[in-house]
Amino acid sequence: MKLEGKRILVTGGAGFIGSHLVDLLVAHNSVIVADNLLPERRKTINEKAEYVSVSLLDRGSISSAMKNVDLVIHLAANPLASVTASPEMIGNITMTHNILEIMKENGVSNIAFASSAIIYGNAPVPTKETYGPLKPHSLYAASKLACEALISSYCHSFGMKSWLFRFANVGGPRLRHGPAHDFIAKLRKNPSELEVLGDGTQLRCYLDVNDCVAGVIRVIESADEPVNIVNLGAGDVISVKRIAEIVIEEMRVKAKIRFTAGEPKGWKGDVRIFQPDIALAKSFGWKPRRNSEETVREMVRSLVKEGA
Repeated sequence: MKLEGKRILVTGGAGFIGSHLVDLLVAHNSVIVADNLLPERRKTINEKAEYVSVSLLDRGSISSAMKNVDLVIHLAANPLASVTASPEMIGNITMTHNILEIMKENGVSNIAFASSAIIYGNAPVPTKETYGPLKPHSLYAASKLACEALISSYCHSFGMKSWLFRFANVGGPRLRHGPAHDFIAKLRKNPSELEVLGDGTQLRCYLDVNDCVAGVIRVIESADEPVNIVNLGAGDVISVKRIAEIVIEEMRVKAKIRFTAGEPKGWKGDVRIFQPDIALAKSFGWKPRRNSEETVREMVRSLVKEGA
C-alpha cells in the first residue's frame, strides 16, 4: 500500500511512537490524530495534522473521524496499563474491537497495529514471527496477542488487510516510561544510589524510534498478505545493568547500583531475554541505523535534556 496521498487515522498519534510517525506521514498524506489527549502531549501534535479528541472505549466518539479513511494505524493503549493491571488490559482489547467494528461500518479495510515482541514469552532468541505456540507471561502481552487475533479474524471474515508489528522496546525523545526513564527519576531523587529490579542480567532489544517508524512505513508499503506479521527490532540486546550504567554516565553522578533480587526476572510477568528476529523486516529493504546500546544512550541524553 503506497503511503502517498492517503487519508490516515492514527490512534494514539500524540503519544511517543505515534507523534514521531505522524511527523513522517504528514509530508505526503492527510493525517488525523485521534487521541484522548494528556496535557503534556498537546505540544507533540504536528501542526499539519488534524486533531480529534476521542475515547476509543466509546464507538460514537470516533465514528465521525473514520469517514473516507484509507488506513488506520492503531497505536493507542491505556496509559494506566501495566504488566498486571487486568481492567486496563481488557480496555485495550475493547478499544481494538471498537475500531474494527467502526472500520467495518465505514468500509475502511486497512489497519496497522502496534503489537509487541513481548508476546513470545521466554522463547528461543532471536525469535522469528513463525514461533509458536505463543505463551505470554503478562496480562499486557496477553492483551496484545488477543488484539492480533481479533484483527486477523476481521481480515479473514470481512476482507480487511492488516500489518501487525511486534515491536522490541522502542526508545527516543518524548518517551515517558520504561527502565531508563524510571532510572533517571530515581537518580534525581537520590543521586547516590540506583535501585534496579532483579539482578540486572535481563537482556532487552532497544529500537530507535526513528528506525521504528521508518520500518512501519516500509513494511506497510511492501508487505501484501491479508495479515502481515512483522518483527521490528535493533538486531541485538543490551542488559538492564548496562542501561543503568549508561544513565549514571549521562547524568554524571556517582551512584551505586543496588539490585533487588538474586534472580534474573525483575517482577512477575517479566521476560528474561527479549530479542525479535528482524530478517523478515530487512527483506523489505529496511534495517535499523542504531543498535541497542546506541539507542539507549541517545534516548537517555534526550530524556535528561528534556528534564524527564
